[in-house]
Amino acid sequence: LPAGLQSTVFSLSNVVIQSAINSFGSTVVAGSSASANLEGFVYTAMNAFHQTSISFTSQNYGAGKFDRVKKGMVVTMMMGVIYTLVLGALLLTFSEPAIRLFNQDADVIAIGMTAMRYFCPFYWTLSILHALAGTVRGTGKSVPPMVILILSLCVFRIWWIAFVMPHFSTIDGVFVLYPVSWIFGMVLMALYTWKGNWFSVPEKMEEFDYEKYSDAQ
Repeated sequence: LPAGLQSTVFSLSNVVIQSAINSFGSTVVAGSSASANLEGFVYTAMNAFHQTSISFTSQNYGAGKFDRVKKGMVVTMMMGVIYTLVLGALLLTFSEPAIRLFNQDADVIAIGMTAMRYFCPFYWTLSILHALAGTVRGTGKSVPPMVILILSLCVFRIWWIAFVMPHFSTIDGVFVLYPVSWIFGMVLMALYTWKGNWFSVPEKMEEFDYEKYSDAQ
């Protein structure tokens, strides 16, 4: 239910952002769409890390192997950061020929390259956000990550479009919104992971002899 609600709110946020992009004309829309197609390579991998983190955490948390939960969280973040830094560098370096695959217009290519300059250096912040959220969700605390993601990637973006975007005269005002919202979400998720009560060990788990049970199996 939290994941479904989150997806619904995300759709609303995307409509608002797309409306802002459309206001700059067809050239900007085409350039933004080209960059979004390239971002699919990043988001697909980050989602894989996120889903794996949920499964890995839930299995080890349920088995009482709590040390593996935090180790898995760190390893997942490291893998995500390395992947996004490498792929982000490649996309940034070869942004022009990559965008040219989708559109040959010089103005469209320029817009797409501008988007990549804003996005590529900051993909690692989004990977940390999702890795932490996946770990917390794996322990059964699905509501706090939902609230943080909705607040940072939906509510904050809608507020930005409504109140900050009017001060920009170019599409840069929309593009810069993405890394700012990623950093905002990452900070909130890191604070909750650090200070929140998501890693509490149930009393029944403390009393259960998992090693003896494993040996018996």
